[in-house]
Amino acid sequence: MKISALGEFGLIRHIQKLFSRKAASTLIGIGDDAAALRLSPASVLLATTDMLLEDVHFDLSFTDFYTLGWKSAAVNLSDIAAMGGIPRFCLVSLGIPPAIAVERITEFYKGFHALTRAHKASLVGGDTCLSRKGLVISITVLGEIEKAAVITRSGARPGDRVFVTGPLGDSAAGLEILKTGGKGQGAGVRGQGAGRGRAENKLIQKHLRPVPRIAEGRKLALSGCVNAMIDISDGLSSDLAHICEQSRVGAEIYADTIPFSRDILREAGKLKKPPLEYALSGGEDYEILFTASPAKINKLRSLRLSIIEIGKIIRGKDISLIDRAGKRTPLRPRGYDHFRPIKGRAKRGI
Repeated sequence: MKISALGEFGLIRHIQKLFSRKAASTLIGIGDDAAALRLSPASVLLATTDMLLEDVHFDLSFTDFYTLGWKSAAVNLSDIAAMGGIPRFCLVSLGIPPAIAVERITEFYKGFHALTRAHKASLVGGDTCLSRKGLVISITVLGEIEKAAVITRSGARPGDRVFVTGPLGDSAAGLEILKTGGKGQGAGVRGQGAGRGRAENKLIQKHLRPVPRIAEGRKLALSGCVNAMIDISDGLSSDLAHICEQSRVGAEIYADTIPFSRDILREAGKLKKPPLEYALSGGEDYEILFTASPAKINKLRSLRLSIIEIGKIIRGKDISLIDRAGKRTPLRPRGYDHFRPIKGRAKRGI
């Protein structure tokens, strides 16, 4: 069905039916001028927003709409996770080209709902309009966290150890496989298995359907062990630089301690770049990067989280990558920057 057959308000009513069940904390949801929401009195509000633009952040030849909805939710939920919060409410605004059918928009919301429902976050509003140039997605997520538990990027201290919650580089490697494997509608998921091995498909899945580390972020924030935290959306080099800049410190990262999955190591000979390059500059892994005092490491280990120590925080502003032989190389931010694109990389993500 064409969206023009429903009209703007018919589409809103259609979306409203998809999300008809309200959480107890949603006093007024979709359909009014504003949502009315209830938060815990002992908490502070977290707010994050992201835009995703067709042919900048995603290519509809590489993904289906369900998966696009999932990922649109994931990138925002990950920001809440990076501060140790609990996601509560979502607002979705779409600029929709006239050629996109209602059924595809429905699939988008189903994918979005599949992930947000798993984390008990409710869709409470948004907006829709006509787009003349590609699909435009804007997501806002509101979360909450106890006042004393908020973790920011600015708390790293000299002597802190640097940790990540999982392997890096898989997402960027998955995108590389999609780009070099040819296009085809829905190739990202529904056409995933054709002609590809298990490791390739797992890397693609990491790119298309990332899993935000909400449980890990909560445990880390409530543990009292963590001084600074960020999610890895732009690549290790860039996101570490954010922590260092805001904390006014430097860092040393040991290249041979950066974790890689078996899948990326298995496919390394077929990829255009070594795994280390994908980890440093690829981004969209959505693992958590954090720092902790050496005095808190035993307590940190007792949380039984999957964490890997990869370096330490130092005085000054220098950020270095140190290889196994002890050679030190300046580690400059190499992740994607929308307004300073790297030559040869026209767009980011699916």
